Amino acid sequence: MSTTDELGAKDPAERRRRILAAAVEVLGERGFAGTRVADIATVAGTSPALIVYHFGSLDGVLAEAVRSVEDDFFDDYERLVPPGADAVERLRLTGVIGADTGPAVGNWVLWMEIWVRALRDDRTREMRQAMDARWRAHIRGVIEDGVAEGSFTCHDPEASAVRLVAVLDGLAVQVSLGDPSVTEDRMVGLWLDAAAEEVHLPRERLDA
Repeated sequence: MSTTDELGAKDPAERRRRILAAAVEVLGERGFAGTRVADIATVAGTSPALIVYHFGSLDGVLAEAVRSVEDDFFDDYERLVPPGADAVERLRLTGVIGADTGPAVGNWVLWMEIWVRALRDDRTREMRQAMDARWRAHIRGVIEDGVAEGSFTCHDPEASAVRLVAVLDGLAVQVSLGDPSVTEDRMVGLWLDAAAEEVHLPRERLDA
């Protein structure tokens, strides 16, 4: 038995974490169609049998892996928001962290894989809908807090949240495809432009 498996045997939670991290890595490289349990096991340093034991199937581990990426974003967001931050700062951080293509978001290529798979797979479609609903609820909540604080003016926070999530998704596609006119930095700036317009806030208020 390898050292990794020995550690995993003593700590099932750590073993699950490693399996999910490996699944995200393999998904990013090979997509849903090219990912196998054996590939995930190799990267995680464990056995295919243990993956099936923990998650039931390939679809099970892939679904949990995607959810773990989303959870990581919200965990990072909560960690980075300063204590007592107002809605303006929270909206700014939503754009800065949301436009990141690193581990916090899990690589936008992964989300593109999810969108394509959701066209034909009911389970993935439901998962995508749940993730989008969580994103929209987060942004709607920030907007509603800003209105309550008197910082924002917005007559329909729900509609604004839908538009802002759509803007983020659309910009992310351009960044993921390597469009030279849409860099990661410009993605952040363009999203903050849209956010400022939605809540009738002077754009400079969303600068760091």
